[in-house]
Amino acid sequence: MNAEEQIKIALQAIAQREVPETTNLWPQIVTHLEHPERPTMKLMPRIVWMMVWLLIALALISGVAYALYNYFRGDAGMEAVDQAGLISELNITAMPTPLPTATPVPTPVPLGKAQTWNGVTITLNWIYLTEMWQAIGFSVSGLSESQRVGIPSLAFDRIQPLQYSGAGMLLSPAAQGLEGRYVVHQIVRDDSTMAEDVTDVNIEIPLLAEDGSFLTRFRFSAPRTVIHQLPYGGGNTYAIRMNGLEMSLEWVVLTPTETRVKLCYELPDESGLKIEQASLRSAEDFADLLSVSSESLQRSTETTLEGDRQCEVLLFPAMAPESRNLVLSVPSLRGADGGQRRGPWEFTWSEMPWQRTVPGIDKVGTQSAGEVTVTLLQAYADALRVAVVYQLSGTSPDQSASLVELLDPQGKLFNTSQSITQVENDPTTFIASLSFSEPPTQKIDSLSLFSQRQPVVDGRFVGKLKITLNPWQPEGSQVFLFDLDLPAYPPLVLTPAQSVLSAGLEMRLEKLEITPSFTNVYLCYQKPSAADWMPSHQATILQIGQASAPISDYMLLLDEDYELRDRPEWATLTGKVRCVKMGFPIGHHARPEKLILTLDELEQSVPEVIPEDQLQAALQNLRQQGIEMDWVTFQGNGGGGAGPVIKHKPEGMSDEEVLRRFYQALGYYFQATWAFEIELAP
Repeated sequence: MNAEEQIKIALQAIAQREVPETTNLWPQIVTHLEHPERPTMKLMPRIVWMMVWLLIALALISGVAYALYNYFRGDAGMEAVDQAGLISELNITAMPTPLPTATPVPTPVPLGKAQTWNGVTITLNWIYLTEMWQAIGFSVSGLSESQRVGIPSLAFDRIQPLQYSGAGMLLSPAAQGLEGRYVVHQIVRDDSTMAEDVTDVNIEIPLLAEDGSFLTRFRFSAPRTVIHQLPYGGGNTYAIRMNGLEMSLEWVVLTPTETRVKLCYELPDESGLKIEQASLRSAEDFADLLSVSSESLQRSTETTLEGDRQCEVLLFPAMAPESRNLVLSVPSLRGADGGQRRGPWEFTWSEMPWQRTVPGIDKVGTQSAGEVTVTLLQAYADALRVAVVYQLSGTSPDQSASLVELLDPQGKLFNTSQSITQVENDPTTFIASLSFSEPPTQKIDSLSLFSQRQPVVDGRFVGKLKITLNPWQPEGSQVFLFDLDLPAYPPLVLTPAQSVLSAGLEMRLEKLEITPSFTNVYLCYQKPSAADWMPSHQATILQIGQASAPISDYMLLLDEDYELRDRPEWATLTGKVRCVKMGFPIGHHARPEKLILTLDELEQSVPEVIPEDQLQAALQNLRQQGIEMDWVTFQGNGGGGAGPVIKHKPEGMSDEEVLRRFYQALGYYFQATWAFEIELAP
């Protein structure tokens, strides 16, 4: 194993310890989706739970006096309001809020249906459906040494599954043969409703000969099966694009005698390419993957064509049943004529699908939280954001994950962007900063999901602070509610409509909203092309007096190229332009001073897939600079992404510089300077 692989596995092990495997962001995403006419920057979505600021430098807390400056050092806006004496000292303690008796976690549908063919009997024992994964349990008896169970398939009467991202099947010894469990990761959802859906399911389990040839098919039905909405998390790699070729890990099967995996890949131009070498490492603990030896490929048992892809089933020795993690690596594809397509394609699974907990079948462990309390130490509010400092007691480190939300007096959610940071050297104290956004228009049954009222009324923020511990756990989460009634400082609103022309592009500072802790900047500008051009995070700075800050929030408001055609009333720059709102954690100081906004660059967002011709041209450009790298894209049951694999760079050059040169070669930067100066007189 090379150093890159060791570092990668170590980092993934750390991430796995810090992020709960049961984390499911989909229910929150569904309920916080924006109206399509108000999309946001891909890296900073307007979703309540999303942590979009990493801007607060924390200080060591000493003694028993809690000065806000100690907590918010490094946040220019909050330092200013502290120095102005605008902080409310609260010191309010709450126990968990009594809630109605929790609805029991739904259990599988018991079936007990059996079919027999030539002495082989398969009994479908149960089925369990969720939106993100589906599972069946079955038993097999009468299976001969020359027969094996194939991968099951599930069909739904009126729902077409989407985004298949891998599956797994375990066959383990039982008193009367084998016990089987099959789990598939795919989205099964009726988008016309947000309620739990019901569907008829048809299940087929094939019986195969030892060489993979088809013998027969066992068919079962499960009518009126509920599709549950449950927390979900995943970290398994499904597909990887490397060196211009995508390969996917379709499924893994573990039996008492062998491990089988199915890999599919695009048919390259080179003829006759196949997998000749592959290795498999597995371990119960992810960190142990660093030390275990690899199992080599025994043979490729089947090769088939499926559309425009070639698929191979690879055979390895049996993994240990308790293994929860694996790394499957394919170094290259080779042809009989010596042709080669270089990899490696490396798939990492942090959970075997059959080890996913099925309520009612698997025993769910419980933890006692003890006498958990939350103390709200301090709070601040203005028209643009609320900041709070809170302290936990009676929790263990793995029970301190929090979701912080603001509610109006009727209990409806304010749409906010949120950051939560832990105070340095104090694992019990946290800082939450929530900036307000316009409420989205999505509704359920004619009811708005979000509060439609203004956060600040008559100079005060009146509402509730909701802190949820372990919010992604179906059981064991705890909710703490605090009533807030805080003085809230109004914004200074300016409409300078100041224009600057640079490099042939006009940019206009249309509007400013400034409070003591935060500033919203409204810009309209001409774009270099129809692409997604936005102010560079690194090259956009707002300075007020002696304090300065980079962008923390970004929202796209007007762009015909992205079907946003409703021109805001404050937009005065005519023609085909883009208008955006940017947030900065810096405010005015209640005295005359200068505001300077400087933008030195526009940058184009990286598309989900870079066109292959552009990618290869950029990589060739880097080679001429002495840089060798690949651009790898991947997707899995926990999401997807893309990133560089840097293989060689000039001595002294940072990875950040390599990546910037890569984007420059793609033409993703437009350099020019737009500077605006405004005299403030609050």
